[in-house]
Amino acid sequence: MEIPTLPRELLLKAIGSRDPDSNKSDYGYIALLGGSPEYAGAARLAFTATAAMRAGAGVVRLIVPSSIAAALLPNMTESTLKFLPVNEFGSIRYEKAAMDEALSGIKTIGAGMGLGLRGDNEKVVAHILECDVPVVLDADALNTVARYPDLLKIKRSAPTIFTPHPGEFSRLTGLGVPEILASPLSAAVGYAQKHALTVLLKGRESIITDGERTYINKRGTPGMATAGSGDVLTGIITALFFRNRDPVVAAAAGAYIAGVAGELAAEKYGDVGMISPDTVACIASAIKKISEE
Repeated sequence: MEIPTLPRELLLKAIGSRDPDSNKSDYGYIALLGGSPEYAGAARLAFTATAAMRAGAGVVRLIVPSSIAAALLPNMTESTLKFLPVNEFGSIRYEKAAMDEALSGIKTIGAGMGLGLRGDNEKVVAHILECDVPVVLDADALNTVARYPDLLKIKRSAPTIFTPHPGEFSRLTGLGVPEILASPLSAAVGYAQKHALTVLLKGRESIITDGERTYINKRGTPGMATAGSGDVLTGIITALFFRNRDPVVAAAAGAYIAGVAGELAAEKYGDVGMISPDTVACIASAIKKISEE
């Protein structure tokens, strides 16, 4: 079976354009929630936010445990910050009022980057899934769903995207990684159908499916096999998801843009030496290139 790539007209629609009379609220507000002391990745979280801004988000709010505030603040540029209470490990301690305040006014959420597994993740992820806004779950948010599968029973009226790599997808499905790699299409389609969500299964050629529509992304470079590339992808997709409530289009367009940005970074730095911030630095150029091709 030949899997199609995202049609150009849908890609350009996902990128969108700017109305001269618009303001930042027309292109945001999105939230990115993650971070923990053992996986603070403060700079990476900031780069994730920058990736979202470069992908067109109007306002990005980083929501992190207060324990990593000092590490994060020097890396901040345009994004705003909300700090959540922490437990004895410095990971997020769930308080409904604090979560409600942090997510107030937010229209799209991306979560899981560096979250770790020592906080009140089950309650945090449940709170996110109970919000009536589009949601992208990545990294430890997905590992939390794997640990607490009842989270998949939460009824949602807004669309959801999962962005697992094969290891995370193995934990979600119970399938072995070799089995997933042998039949990634059937594994992704089956999971998406079963749980009524969109899956972006990362790989050399990423598969994006909601169980009915399926696209493949072939853009990218081996140099993107580096820490933080998944976080960058989450930032891009979350930004696009605000403007494109179609989760398949948002996920496929995000993968394409990230791939082209990675290719541009590799042209400058080479596959061996490039790091994820190099991809972030090329997002704007990638969007410009895609729009002009």
